[in-house]
Amino acid sequence: MTNCSSVVTPSSQSLHPLQEFALALTAWGKGRDVIFAVDVTRSVRLNDQGRLRIEQIIRDSLQRGDTAYIVPFARNIQVADSIEITSKDDIQTVLNQLPLQTDLEARNTDIQNAELFVYRFLAQQNYCRLIENQSIREQAVVWLTDAPLATETGKDWIETPADSPFLQSNSNESQLRRQWLEVLPLDARSRDIPTENNEQYQLTIVDIKPTVQEFCTPAPSGKETCLVNRYLLQQLWLPTTGIILLIISAIVALGIWYNWQKPWQITIEIEGEDEEENQVKTLKGNQRLAIGDEDASAIDYIPCSGEEVRGYLERKRNQLYLVPTLEAPIFYKEKEVEKRMKLTGNRIRLNCPENHRKDFEFVIRINQK
Repeated sequence: MTNCSSVVTPSSQSLHPLQEFALALTAWGKGRDVIFAVDVTRSVRLNDQGRLRIEQIIRDSLQRGDTAYIVPFARNIQVADSIEITSKDDIQTVLNQLPLQTDLEARNTDIQNAELFVYRFLAQQNYCRLIENQSIREQAVVWLTDAPLATETGKDWIETPADSPFLQSNSNESQLRRQWLEVLPLDARSRDIPTENNEQYQLTIVDIKPTVQEFCTPAPSGKETCLVNRYLLQQLWLPTTGIILLIISAIVALGIWYNWQKPWQITIEIEGEDEEENQVKTLKGNQRLAIGDEDASAIDYIPCSGEEVRGYLERKRNQLYLVPTLEAPIFYKEKEVEKRMKLTGNRIRLNCPENHRKDFEFVIRINQK
């Protein structure tokens, strides 16, 4: 994000839940920013169990696509180069660079200064992605310190340097830290970790949902220009269009499938018989009616002259086929049917001649509703 020169500040304009959801969609599968903020003063001295737990967190939590930052702090703060996680070797690089040994020269942990730096740094990363129309990320901070986190503004810590502006609740730095703690969606979880002297300090994981700072300003014609909606439109128009087309296709496919499952009502009108003598059969998809006599492969049969199974009325999806067996002739449109053929129309006239005469005729009437 070398093109980003804008400096982000906390915004008083909150995001709508739909915007939060859309931002989460833009961040899905894009990796995370993970900061390992390590207090290097003598008050934090890990024993073997503590080091084992830290290594376990790093090995189990870092994933391909994440970016790791190591931030040692005491009175001052340093930021090592980012480490892109593309393989297990990169995770080992994070472990090798993590300062788990105490710096005997370090004094006076300014924890509030570290909080301001870390949270503003992470907010700046996503803000630059917003400005450059890149996908924002989920973020997290792993705090290794015995200092209390997220304290009230102006409440000092025993190790806070005497000249720290965070000792004054009305200082610009104190107010800025308070604002970042309020506007970022921070979700903290802590666990006590033993030190070399069998004392305890807290390892705290702070997860930050994908978010950016929204800034809206008045525009001509009574309008307002904002950052987030325009960004979301640029980020999500293609996947949104794809999802809409997928939904439409699914609805159409469901409608077609439902239409295929609807049973047909087939009425057999036998020539020379009263309407009351008409037979009514039900035919579903992939079912068939035998013509001539009963057959184990058919759900029912249509009687005609002779005892042979002359053929089948077979339904495939929304098409009806006549399948002759060639055991005895069957005629359709004055022609003998000798191979499978598709039948069209809602009234189909078939002849089952006896002794090669067309003297047994019936009409199939199909009701598809």
